[in-house]
Amino acid sequence: MRHRTACCFRSWLVVTATLLICACTPREETLPSSVTTALAAAFTRGDYEACAALYTDDAAILSENAPAVRGRRAIAAFFHDQVARDILFSTDSDVSLVSGDLGVDQGSYRVRDTRRGMDVEYGDYLNVWRRSDGKWRVFRSMYNVTSAPRAGVTVSPDEDSTAPR
Repeated sequence: MRHRTACCFRSWLVVTATLLICACTPREETLPSSVTTALAAAFTRGDYEACAALYTDDAAILSENAPAVRGRRAIAAFFHDQVARDILFSTDSDVSLVSGDLGVDQGSYRVRDTRRGMDVEYGDYLNVWRRSDGKWRVFRSMYNVTSAPRAGVTVSPDEDSTAPR
């Protein structure tokens, strides 16, 4: 529990510091939409390598119910396990702020299973971007699942718990 509390505190600290930096900026610069939609586009194409290439070498993906995914190699493995050709991923950015070489993009996301023709997950996200050599890359990515299907439970070994009832 102590590790989770420390991780949550570090996440809160990164987000708070970034938001304070961006809130103090005298100009109203935002991240280009090509930047804020790049991850969803690569994910929907099924290109896990392109997803990972959007992250810095020292990036981390933080979620509420899993250990942090740290570094581009681990992030590539994470996306390899997540990306599927029959899954559409979309984002809707609510906040986009830039201060110097740091940017923040916050909004909601949706995951749609095209085989079943239904949305299977909704949530909120916050990405902290860092500009280096003229390119924006994600430094920290946090997401929170707000709605996902519940897993079916069965006591019969012959019954498929994922089949519709």
